[in-house]
Amino acid sequence: MTSKARKNKPTRIEKVLPLGKIIDFFRHRFHDPYLNPEAELSFADFQTGFPEVPRQDLEEGLSHWVMRPGARVLSTKTTAIDGLDLQVWYIHGLHEEHADLEDSMSRSPIQA
Repeated sequence: MTSKARKNKPTRIEKVLPLGKIIDFFRHRFHDPYLNPEAELSFADFQTGFPEVPRQDLEEGLSHWVMRPGARVLSTKTTAIDGLDLQVWYIHGLHEEHADLEDSMSRSPIQA
């Protein structure tokens, strides 16, 4: 296997929790998460939405997609809800076409 082939191979966590699956979950909940300032999900929301993904893999997957180099699609912030600080995730960007999602299996670049 060449170095380039290894570089394009998706990681274990990208197979377990592909970015497209996360975006689809946001779309299901908020229709257009790119333009909805209330389109934020807590970790508990993700646990409910992805019951088949173990907690540790879910934590690792969300962290992976927030921290990965390149165009940012998934971001996180801390927000106050009922006086408690809660970490939430949201889709970063103003327009869906600016985050034409990469196919995690082919690892093609995100279109900007």
